[in-house]
Amino acid sequence: MGVNGTSTPVFPNAKVQLQCGAGNTVSSATTNNSGIFSMVLDPLQFVLSSLLSNCNLLVSTPLSNCNLNLPSVGGLLSPLQFIGNTLQGLLNISNIIPSGFQFLPNLN
Repeated sequence: MGVNGTSTPVFPNAKVQLQCGAGNTVSSATTNNSGIFSMVLDPLQFVLSSLLSNCNLLVSTPLSNCNLNLPSVGGLLSPLQFIGNTLQGLLNISNIIPSGFQFLPNLN
């Protein structure tokens, strides 16, 4: 969902990177046909509070791959937002989502 509940187009086959600190890529994924992706991180390496304060999601695939009317340079960047936990067996999984992508023309 976009801002204020507006619909946004899906972006299939987009490369999404989790970057922490000074732009270090710690995980990556590719969106499916519905624009959905998932990343699994080792909780012993990544503390939730550090992820939320020190990491961002970067869509590095040019936007023109999704729509030819969009720019072919630049990228999308979003901070992270914690939305709750899911208990699966003995595992307690923290669910984190992008809090809102912003277009940055000089990103890539």
